[in-house]
Amino acid sequence: SSCQRTTHIKPLSFSTTNRGAVHQERRQQLKTNTMSSRTFGCQLPGALHAGLKAAKKSENPGPKRQQALLDRSVFWKQIQREKKLEALMHKYDVTKTGNLTKEELGDLLQDAAKGRRPTEEELNFVLWTTHPKTGDDANRGDRITKNEIATALDVWRTWEQTLPEVEPLMAKYDVNHSGKLEFEQLKNMLTDLNEGRALPDEEVEWVMKAADGMVQGVAPSGGINITELKGAIALWMTHVEEGQHAGPRSCRIC
Repeated sequence: SSCQRTTHIKPLSFSTTNRGAVHQERRQQLKTNTMSSRTFGCQLPGALHAGLKAAKKSENPGPKRQQALLDRSVFWKQIQREKKLEALMHKYDVTKTGNLTKEELGDLLQDAAKGRRPTEEELNFVLWTTHPKTGDDANRGDRITKNEIATALDVWRTWEQTLPEVEPLMAKYDVNHSGKLEFEQLKNMLTDLNEGRALPDEEVEWVMKAADGMVQGVAPSGGINITELKGAIALWMTHVEEGQHAGPRSCRIC
């Protein structure tokens, strides 16, 4: 609230002959200022020394106040989130279309990965995994809206966490460096994961057909590429033939 009254301490003359009177008058003025501060609720001279404090926060707020405080917190977090998304869109939307193109999304993900630019396959994976998560079916394609940025970054971070698990497998079994595991390579990998026990060709063929092209935005290639690899292993680990009731297999990366 604003203060309607201003109190001033008038200058006092001081000499050795009226020292006692000066001190008494000064004390009276400070007392008057303190009373004015309490009356008007504003910071008058001496108010900070008068012991005035803000009301103490309740230690046991009722349900309605608790909900009001929670709603306030959520509101301000949402405001901060919107500001961050707007800042990201302003920085990376160099074409000023209001969306991030695939190239612009690549710039964003590259910065998020501290310099490692996503491959074309990884960009498609992020794009086509993000759209269903946000429910933005009308925007399916090679663009990301402002509201999808956070989800796209979450998908990218999750993929980056998965890479240390699948990259060594791809490097070990993709012996011809084709960028995918073909039938015999996939069979060798699954056999090793099965502790050396050979798998029937029919089971490997089933995994190949189920996993190849399983990632939206990644076309079937006749093999298992790196974005499909972990899904292929998960399919095989949990696959049980009709009529079987075997427990799940164990795997160090699943």
